[in-house]
Amino acid sequence: MRAPHPNTEKQLARSVAAEGGRDWPEIKKMVEQSCSKVARAAEAAVMHGLGVSAFQRGKTEAALNFMSRACAHPEAPAVWHRNHAEILDRCGKAEAAEAAARLALLRDPSCAAAWDTLGTILVQRDRYAESCACYEKAIEIESNFVQALNNLAVTLDRLGRRQAAEAHYRRVLPLAPENSDIQLNLATLLGELEQYQEGLEIVHEVLARSPDLTRAHSIAAEFKRKLRQHAKLEKKKSAKAPRALSVSP
Repeated sequence: MRAPHPNTEKQLARSVAAEGGRDWPEIKKMVEQSCSKVARAAEAAVMHGLGVSAFQRGKTEAALNFMSRACAHPEAPAVWHRNHAEILDRCGKAEAAEAAARLALLRDPSCAAAWDTLGTILVQRDRYAESCACYEKAIEIESNFVQALNNLAVTLDRLGRRQAAEAHYRRVLPLAPENSDIQLNLATLLGELEQYQEGLEIVHEVLARSPDLTRAHSIAAEFKRKLRQHAKLEKKKSAKAPRALSVSP
């Protein structure tokens, strides 16, 4: 978007002045201010687009520069500040990232993505209980928000609330049945709960789809080892158990 050409501005101003009976200098000033405002908004939008593009290409410093310029606009929307927060967090600027995420929520408290981003930033700062509250708020706004559901499950697991974490993994999995990360997260949790057989079945599903996934192979190997250990223990217990005497009639 570009500001109108000066000739167009002049024609517009004279037309408005003629229709409204207002003084030319006053109308000229109004039009110039309006065009300048449009130009600044257009420039900010371009900066935001460049920031998103740079971030997607892994150029975080350039992304931060563009996004900071975009968010300097007084009317920058919540999603811009949310994106700014994510880039700041990726650059290791946790305090500034938290501030940006909170600014996004001031602009729009119903922005589920901003709640999720704030939760992730708080996790990086070891504020797990607060982060859970943020993820829960995001899910309250958008009940099928896959990323927030997975993030909540991961954080609950870190807090030692494994049953709650399992419940959220099982809730999110039908929404993203081929998301390998979520499947492996659930499998890992099942391993912590010593439910190795079910965890191994989930890992096999992932490997059937992605046979070269290193994480899946690592988890599978560990679960097989645990299952072998369990089988040996059961065999020893069975061998040590007293046998009932058979009495002939």
